[in-house]
Amino acid sequence: MFDVKKMGEQIAYLRIRNKYTQEQLSEKLKVSPQAVSKWENGKAIPEIPLLYEMSRLFNCSVDRILDPASCVLCTSEFNYEFIVKPRIPVADYSGSEWPKSISSASLITALKLFFGLEQRRDNQNRQMNDDEEYILQSAIMNICFGYSYGPDEWIHDSFLIYGLDYEIHSQADYSEEEFIALVCKQIEHGYPAIIIPKEYTDTILAVGFSDHGKILKGLGFLEGDDLKNTRINFDQLNQYAGWYKTDCDMMIVKPANEKMALSEACTNALFKGIALLLNDSYNREDKMQGHGMIIYRNWCDLLREENQSNADQIKCVFPHAFIHYENKLRTKQFFELCINIIPDIDKELMTLAISQYNDIISLATEIATIAHQRDSFPKDSLKEKRNYIIEMLRRSSEQEELALSYIQRALASI
Repeated sequence: MFDVKKMGEQIAYLRIRNKYTQEQLSEKLKVSPQAVSKWENGKAIPEIPLLYEMSRLFNCSVDRILDPASCVLCTSEFNYEFIVKPRIPVADYSGSEWPKSISSASLITALKLFFGLEQRRDNQNRQMNDDEEYILQSAIMNICFGYSYGPDEWIHDSFLIYGLDYEIHSQADYSEEEFIALVCKQIEHGYPAIIIPKEYTDTILAVGFSDHGKILKGLGFLEGDDLKNTRINFDQLNQYAGWYKTDCDMMIVKPANEKMALSEACTNALFKGIALLLNDSYNREDKMQGHGMIIYRNWCDLLREENQSNADQIKCVFPHAFIHYENKLRTKQFFELCINIIPDIDKELMTLAISQYNDIISLATEIATIAHQRDSFPKDSLKEKRNYIIEMLRRSSEQEELALSYIQRALASI
């Protein structure tokens, strides 16, 4: 369990060892001497950017400051292992296991838990680990508003609400040795590194390494893998040997110069999300990727084409039906959170919109059920099933247009 008093004693020890007075340290950190005194007496905790700056001044990891016992370190002639534990223990996952297919939203949730930033605690003072942050991140990153299979870009708002930022390093810009050294340096300073593959394989939240960085220790997240994306357990790390031989980028997480209010990030996401959901013209080459109302039309067109060709399977429901269900569910849940997070938003209009989304989700559940059973239907019933899906999509489209009109009016009050 995190001990504020021990952390204070550690700050005092490291300050003295590095020959700083409280006044000198406060000057370096641009805070008052009284702030330093409160830290050392266990009456306050430094913010993340200040912890990072202290780690630089003391030439140690952030975890060495927070809790000297939190860094597991062993050395031998043949091996070297370094693992950073989360700042505050994390409770077991207590959300609904399915669906949770958006890997980047799960990863950012894990990042928040790693830094000990979740204020909600269970009766053992462990950080709560459920779906709330996942819902927020899937919206802040704009993913739940569309039908693509991952973010086109990382959204800075997702990090700024935690007082964090990031920079991306391309493997092509480094030698193998330099790339490995970069991840080791990041982890030794108490910050995780995120390895982003360019092929369909785990995105790694690396919080430790061994064999001088040739093996990473961390959590893996994979687009579409609900079970993997719910397993945020820092006591059970995966091993990734030879990670540096794959085609990948590395994300370095670092303190931001500012912190964004959650209400601002949600407002940004809501405005962007509504614009995406209202789209009725632009789509990608794949008709079932993109954003907005156009997906309904494209989906119905594909179903009609299958009917015209007398296709012996309902091909265009998998995996789209499950993506559709999760996106509408997460969008609705985000609107529910906005009622309590965004000040001055019209709660009555938002509630009307949410009511429409409840009906949309019921229809999406029916479509997902058909998708699950798609291989068991007799051929002579397929046209009937497709026409039934087309009718449900038509009804959903009408209800979503109505819901979005309510939200547009609610946004006018912000």
